[in-house]
Amino acid sequence: MPTRTPAATPQARTPARGLSARAVADLLCHARATHALLGSGLVVTLPRRVREACVHEDEDTLAQRLLAVWSDTVRAHVEAGTHDVSLSGGVDSAALCAMAARHAPGKVRAWTMDVHFADTTERSNAQRMARVTGAELMDVRIPDAVLPDLFERAVIANQTVILNARAVASFAFYLEAHRLGAGPVLLSGAGADEVLRGTPGAMTSAKARVDEDRALAVEVLRPDAPAVVDALREASRDGARHQREGQARTKAVSEHGTPAAVDNLRASFRGGARDHEEAAGALRGAVDNLGTPAHGAPGGDQRPAPHAVPPAGETGPAPSETGGCDQPVSPRGAQQPVDNLRGVSEGVNSDHALPSPPVDNLGAVLAALPPPWDLTPEDGPVSEELRYAEWVLRELILPPELRGARAQGLTVRTPYLDAGFAEAALALPESVLLRDGFGKWLFRHAVRSLVPDEVRLARKTPRYGHTALSSPVRTRWLELYRAWLSPARLEPLQVIDSQAVSKLLERYTRLSPEDALAGVMDRLLMRLVSLAMLQAHTEAPPSCPES
Repeated sequence: MPTRTPAATPQARTPARGLSARAVADLLCHARATHALLGSGLVVTLPRRVREACVHEDEDTLAQRLLAVWSDTVRAHVEAGTHDVSLSGGVDSAALCAMAARHAPGKVRAWTMDVHFADTTERSNAQRMARVTGAELMDVRIPDAVLPDLFERAVIANQTVILNARAVASFAFYLEAHRLGAGPVLLSGAGADEVLRGTPGAMTSAKARVDEDRALAVEVLRPDAPAVVDALREASRDGARHQREGQARTKAVSEHGTPAAVDNLRASFRGGARDHEEAAGALRGAVDNLGTPAHGAPGGDQRPAPHAVPPAGETGPAPSETGGCDQPVSPRGAQQPVDNLRGVSEGVNSDHALPSPPVDNLGAVLAALPPPWDLTPEDGPVSEELRYAEWVLRELILPPELRGARAQGLTVRTPYLDAGFAEAALALPESVLLRDGFGKWLFRHAVRSLVPDEVRLARKTPRYGHTALSSPVRTRWLELYRAWLSPARLEPLQVIDSQAVSKLLERYTRLSPEDALAGVMDRLLMRLVSLAMLQAHTEAPPSCPES
């Protein structure tokens, strides 16, 4: 069956309802740390800890303490009745499955996903872990042909843009798992990398992808659109503020020594609306998804279970790590942004209004912006590690898992982001987490009695290299792109040059799947398709009740 053509064509009208042009510009420019296209978005607040500079105890003692905290964390979920575990075959999900099976022998079901771009080694490791722990293996097959057809449903469920096929596969996984009787609650290994420094160089890779995204966005944005001008102005001012604050912190540390670790674990989340209410003084997990519980799900997505420290949720590592860039960006030190932006970024004339930047300078303006996690509000984390972790969880990892599951009446919880474990993990010195090219070293050492060495010491594999061009159903993906990237679909977004998008799409279709540009172009096209879908969804009038 061919990919369906979008239903109601908007006829290029300016909608009374729909996405904010400013929100669209912010997202494509990576001009904010938080993007809430629909509603309030996810709230992720990790414990405000500063890692110890050096090790005060021997590693075995630290490992035993970390394992004890992990055991208590997982036991709380198991005692609350959760026996379903999402098992990818990596060390995080393997340790989660093994600990759940230790506390509930013979009761655990391990859910795995069989999709063509799944890593064969991890799939083999997942099967091995099921045998070792005595868990019942539930293998969910995801045919490639369903992914383009489910793209729109996944976008609407996630309430944000999708930028890789794995996020759609996650939606399909929960859809089929629910049909097979999973849940109503599943445990996931999301968040382990972020609190345990699981991927050395992750932040550097993310910065490179942001630079690629911004450079390519220049081709499709209308630089004279007021929303684009406003996005760049505010992002530049936020970046200048962050730079001044960073210089002040560096000066304070040099004069007074390393600041003490801060524990705001009991601090309230920012924002008011919540999908659950907790008793006064109750500990909270890292994530508040600010939604209403799905029908059939027990309470909210992050509702604390009895005897449990409240948890959170996930989907996977950051997007593809293509090194290419459609418009190579020279080192930032060599960039010459427009004069008024340079003045703002240097803290000079910070109240100076930014006129519309010339077209020729839009790329330089975007290249001069700091990474989006450094555009965090003033009450955000001091540590760049925490700023990045909260950003990647909120913007990339959690929406497909939390909201994709919730759309099927399932609740995903992630013990690695529970308050108790996250607090312990974020207090660990970096020296015991990064070793011999491995991340999470102390945790790998701590779970040596639970996880076989072949799984525990397996190298992490990239998960986001798949694009529409490398898909077995490439033709159907391209049909989807063309259907949603028409001028009639893009015009209501107000900041997109539809002719430029058409040229970009045609250039993309001629690329080899192995081309270095395929990843960054596919990310942008998926973002644009997602935005067009969200726009059409918000424009659609509410259905009339039957009379």
